[in-house]
Amino acid sequence: MIDAAERARMLKAHSIGPRMISYLEEIGIERLSDIRGADAEELAMRIDIALGRKHMNRLGVEALRNLIALAASIPH
Repeated sequence: MIDAAERARMLKAHSIGPRMISYLEEIGIERLSDIRGADAEELAMRIDIALGRKHMNRLGVEALRNLIALAASIPH
């Protein structure tokens, strides 16, 4: 589960909202550091598999790219 402080940091990424955060929780993401260097398309595919349907469109993938960029900008 993503704690409140980490959730607040994630929400700072452009186009990331509570629903996307719940999707990330579905695939086991708990911290921004979990997605540092990740591939947005792969995360989208994992979310689609977890939800049991094609859900992530190009805007969702772009939002994931924004979140990955935020994760990369935070010092280790």
